[in-house]
Amino acid sequence: MPVSNLLDRTPLPIPRADPLAPLEHAISAAMDAIAAVPAGRLVSLTVDLPNGLPSIHPGGDCRWLSPDADCALYAAGEAFRIALADPDAFEAHRTAWTALGAVDASPLAFWTMPPALDPALPELWVPRVLLRRGQGRTTLTVSLLRGAVPVPVAALRWLEDARTLLDGGTEGGFPAIAARIPGSDLADWSDRVCRTTAAIAEGRLAKAVLARKLTVRLAGRADARALADRLATLHPSCATFCLPHGAGHVVAASPERLAVKRGSRISSAALAGTTRRHASPVADEKAATDLLASPKEREEHAIVADAIAEVLTEVCETVERPDAPAIMRLRQVQHLWTEISGHLKPGTGFLDVASRLHPTPAVLGAPRKAALDWLGEMQENRDGLYTGVAGWIDRNGDGEAAMVLRSAYVEDRTAVLWAGAGIVAGSDPGREWTETDLKLSTLLNLFAEP
Repeated sequence: MPVSNLLDRTPLPIPRADPLAPLEHAISAAMDAIAAVPAGRLVSLTVDLPNGLPSIHPGGDCRWLSPDADCALYAAGEAFRIALADPDAFEAHRTAWTALGAVDASPLAFWTMPPALDPALPELWVPRVLLRRGQGRTTLTVSLLRGAVPVPVAALRWLEDARTLLDGGTEGGFPAIAARIPGSDLADWSDRVCRTTAAIAEGRLAKAVLARKLTVRLAGRADARALADRLATLHPSCATFCLPHGAGHVVAASPERLAVKRGSRISSAALAGTTRRHASPVADEKAATDLLASPKEREEHAIVADAIAEVLTEVCETVERPDAPAIMRLRQVQHLWTEISGHLKPGTGFLDVASRLHPTPAVLGAPRKAALDWLGEMQENRDGLYTGVAGWIDRNGDGEAAMVLRSAYVEDRTAVLWAGAGIVAGSDPGREWTETDLKLSTLLNLFAEP
């Protein structure tokens, strides 16, 4: 779009064949309103894309695909980034955020929290361009921190990024595995599990989550976006995301939603206790029944559920929790699952709740301080955001957060995979090894064997 058109604000015709025409028209009409926003404040403009557009093949560097296709987010670029020294560090920006255009589709930011063993600060960023699909509607949002660049320059960048986002597609996808480099073997794993169960027997802690690392060298470049799209198709009950991290991307199909906020209502889920799936419906049902009846699995699950309920009791006016866990069935495993929800006390923000919940005993252990000390003693060293948190928060303060589990850090021809198991008094090293194998298979099955 010529800069002259942006400067004279002349309304543009909307050719039906061009999916960006509504955005061009809206930018031209909103130039004065965007320029009027004070320097240092966020401003976003949202437009509805009409039905019947040519096929859209989203590109970008961010994806967030909510369970059961409730919401799909695709984003490119950064309008604003901040390190969250405390959970309220973004509040002043959020409350001063100006929304123009289709304001019922609230603009949003992505954010991540590192694992408990990583001293790095959480980070939050507002994408420059955001494509949102859900409930039969498609919107496009562009954002700017006023004063960062002149508005006409920002407008040209919006249109360039939006065009790439709408038809960016994916490059490559699922190359063959050239080599596997395990971070540990069964003997080392067994030693770590036995040392942990001994510490539990001594009363030093009640639970610790141990993790395995597997580095996979690939025959070609892996496209993190294609991996996320495929995972979302295979695991529709998981929160699937692809977010930039370091020089690569974190990709995950996480069954564990740490928190979901809509208005004053907040919900979290305890997910702990695992068994495999079976092709036979009879065998599968028996495995679920045995899981529900297992004292060891129920203990592991109760530790997580109790910790989540304790946090929500502190920040909510009311808390709801079922008497017994249910079963969450995934493609290769099934888990004990309990949803815990409540209505937040006035003035309690989403990021505050997420920071209180993280890390749950499902990814660290319990009690929190004792588990953290034990994992430090065991020299647990996690990277690629594994057992951290990823999520989004919108201008209204609503959002979603998921644990970074069933995940891979993907960079060029390398994928670093992680899987963990909760160790309690009754844990058996061989069974826990098998459980981590099942979890690793979520990502490994995407790649072809040589």
